[in-house]
Amino acid sequence: HRGLLLDTSRHYLSKTNILRNLDAMAQNKLNVFHWHIVDDQSFPYQSKAFPDLSAKGAYSPNHVYTQADIAEVIQFARLRGIRVVAEFDSPGHTQSWGKGQAGLLTQCYSGGQATGNYGPVDPTLNTTFPFLQQFFSEVAHVFPDHYVHLGGDEVSFS
Repeated sequence: HRGLLLDTSRHYLSKTNILRNLDAMAQNKLNVFHWHIVDDQSFPYQSKAFPDLSAKGAYSPNHVYTQADIAEVIQFARLRGIRVVAEFDSPGHTQSWGKGQAGLLTQCYSGGQATGNYGPVDPTLNTTFPFLQQFFSEVAHVFPDHYVHLGGDEVSFS
């Protein structure tokens, strides 16, 4: 596999620019588009089940990939022999998730007092895993590739 990663969470790119990149990938015989679509900085993926994730977590309402946008990118890539592997960085790098899904992130404490800061996804809550199951079930239906990249790195233990 030969691929290219675009991080549109930290650096939003218009759908037009993504399609332009896919054309360039095809011309250079690259066949895997690693779409780093969600991270701490923003949540531009428009979820059908959890619309507040992008409504509150994206840079702005103009910096969101709708379900139609995503379907168009996937189809455009497919016609050029390119797989689309989406990355939803978790359980760390989920600050943008917490803006649209209350109670998802771990509350941070210092000296026994809540600091107002939040860490990664909180696995101790009974609501966390049903949310993740429903969300990633949606993602699996939207992105037809056999793989979804979860990041899984850089969770601070300090």
